[in-house]
This record gives sequence, C-alpha cells and structure tokens, in this order.
Amino acid sequence: MNTKLLKSLVTSTAALAMGATAFGAGYALFESSAAGNADAAGLMTKGGQPSAMFFSPAAISDLEGTQVSVGSSFLLTHFSIDGKNPYTGETMTKEAEDRLFTLPHVYVTHKLSDDVQVGLGIYEKFGLGLTMDGDWYGRYSNVEVDIMTVTVAPTISYKLSDSLSIGASLNVQGMSVAMKQKIPGSKVSPQLTDPMFDITQEVESDISLGLGASVGINWDATENLHLAASYTSRVKHDIDGDVSYYKHPVLNAAPVFKNTTGSAELTTPDEVILAASYDFTDKLTLGAAVTYSSWSVFDELVIEYDSLAAVGAPSVTATKNWKDTVRFAFGGSYQVNENWVLRASYTYDDSPLNKSHPDYLVPAHDRHIFAIGAGWTKGDWTVDMSYFFEFVKGTDVKADFAHGVYEGSYNDSNANCLGITVTRRF
Repeated sequence: MNTKLLKSLVTSTAALAMGATAFGAGYALFESSAAGNADAAGLMTKGGQPSAMFFSPAAISDLEGTQVSVGSSFLLTHFSIDGKNPYTGETMTKEAEDRLFTLPHVYVTHKLSDDVQVGLGIYEKFGLGLTMDGDWYGRYSNVEVDIMTVTVAPTISYKLSDSLSIGASLNVQGMSVAMKQKIPGSKVSPQLTDPMFDITQEVESDISLGLGASVGINWDATENLHLAASYTSRVKHDIDGDVSYYKHPVLNAAPVFKNTTGSAELTTPDEVILAASYDFTDKLTLGAAVTYSSWSVFDELVIEYDSLAAVGAPSVTATKNWKDTVRFAFGGSYQVNENWVLRASYTYDDSPLNKSHPDYLVPAHDRHIFAIGAGWTKGDWTVDMSYFFEFVKGTDVKADFAHGVYEGSYNDSNANCLGITVTRRF
C-alpha cells in the first residue's frame, strides 16, 4: 500500500470523528441564546431566563411558573488561506465560500415547588462547517466538511436557601458528520498527474449518540455579588460511517478505492465555567466568566476500517495533540426601564490547535468577539436580540505535504452573528 495514500486517507477520514469550524474554540459552540451571546456571565450568575441552563443547570432556580424560550443564532463566516507553491515560491491565496449557519435553541422550564425547578434544553454544542472549491490547492486535505450535534438536556435545580441553588443536567448528544476531499490520481498511477484524474472521497456518518452530564451551583454571596460555577463532562462518541469514492472513468477499476465502512471514537472535552457579576447600581451589572476546556482529550484519532481493500490496513492513527484552553468573557447589562435592558461583552477565545500537526479541517487561531444586545419585555413576553463581530487572528502554517498542507498562513478572518430569542411565560 502506498504510504502517502495511507496518510492522505488518515487525514480525510478523520472527518468521521470531527467537524471543522472555520474559527477558534476547536469545534465548540457557545451560541446559547440571544441574551447569552451578548452577556454570558450575567446570564449564568443571575439567571432570569430558561436559556441560563446552557451555562449552569442551577441558574434556572428563580424562574416562576412555566416558561418557554425559542430562538436561533445566524452565523455568517468569512476567511481565507495562503499557501506557498513549493516549486515556484508563489503565494496562493484561497477564500472559503461564505456560509450562513443556523443554530437553533429551545428551552422549557417549570416550577414544581418553591424549591424545585425542572427544565429541558435543546441546542447545538459542537459543529459548524467549511466549504472550499473542488479544485483549490488544498483539496487533498479538505474540500467540504459539516458536523452537527444536537444536545437534549433534561435539567433539575434545587434551592438550598434563598441565596444558594444547585442543579444537574443529563446531556444526550447526537452527532452526524459529512465530509468531502480529493485524492490525486497519481496515487494509483504516477502518470495520472492532471487534476482531472482526481478521485473524490465522501464520508457520511450515521448519527452517534453519547451521554454526559452537567452540574452547577449558583450563590448570591451578598445582595449585589452573584457567583456561579458549573462542570460539563466529556461525551464519548462511537462514530460509524460510509466511505465512498467517485473516480474518473479511467480509474474505475482501481482496487484500492473500493467503497467501505469505518468507525472511530471522538470524545468532546470536559468544561469548567466560573462566573461572577456585581450590581453596581439598581440598573448596572458587570461580570466576568472563565471557561476551561480539556481539548487535550483529542490527542490522536484511530480509524478502524471494515475492508482492507479500501486502505490496505485494518486501522490507522492520526496524531493531533490539541491543548487545553481557557476562554475569558467580560460583559454587563443596563436596565434602561421596566421594558428594556441593554447588554454588551468582549470575549477572548484561545485556540486548542497544535501547529505541529496542521490541516485544513480547522483553519483557525485565537479569536476576539465583540457583542451587543437588547431585551424587551412586555407582560408575559420577552424578545431578546444580539449581534456580535468575531475577529480571528491569523497564524503561520507549517508544510505537511503528505496530508496536502502547504507552508503558508491562516489569514485574519471574521464572522458576523445575529441572535434572537422569544420567551413566553405561562
């Protein structure tokens, strides 16, 4: 079996077990709701909305009656990649297709008694995607990838006292992945160097179900100081999928590219959040949150194949060695009057990627997020809106020709996100 072909298949089939977000945070999503997008620290520490359970299951303890929140975040991404032609030294710049992603969310809470609150959250915690032209220079690393996860989280919170609450969630997470890349025809025959002989590989996974849990605690330390902490466990996914090849007619008989099935394991990281907010006046609250994510769980990816005819080996391993990260968020809210509240925040998000193992599946680096938002309440209805601008810092990329990666850089990139959440109280 050709060693370079084997390495190429390792990189591409890795999409069975991970999806590429165009930006930082690995492939995690933090778009909880319109209020959370604009001021996550304030939402986690003071609650007041069903979507607070996204950050801490204890944060819904003060909600009255039955409440339902429905909404979505709409994320538009834009970025480009530079690569250096190893033969001419020419810099090749390629822009990814701008894509609009819809990230819906649904939250329901119900007060069972003075001390007990139950809830249900449905949201996306990991995902996004990447689309490039089929003839771009990095097509042997990646052309298109999409990952979607849906978390269903039944939640319960309990008030130990007027100032202290605890809570827990069971996180049932479903994941599916689709991916496309090219393999050069020269891997079959050295004479087939023209891109017209490229072979298209597509990966389609089944839906994988994984189980995890979250616990949280909220404490009003004083009348003005509000503290919160939560832990969300890692979730293990056993991914099964189909690997299909679409070849130029000349290559139809190539035996090493028979369709097959495969499997892999992916474990999403543990997450710890600490948050605090302080009411400086009756109207103004400022806060901060720190999120630790154990991305080092993604140290390597082992792919098991069900057919030796496809890759010539029963399993292959790709090294990733991601690092743990810390995310910092600073925000605040201002209660204009009984109907209107304004929110704003800044977030710094560290990238977990290891530069020694580059690929075009996650072409990103550290990011800065600037958010604003507003909420309007009238009677039993609340409508929250938010907007954030995300700036992603560029970074140099080492060459890894065995996996289709050129020396170059991930350029400065950006994203725009609009969020809306409608809440009804019964």
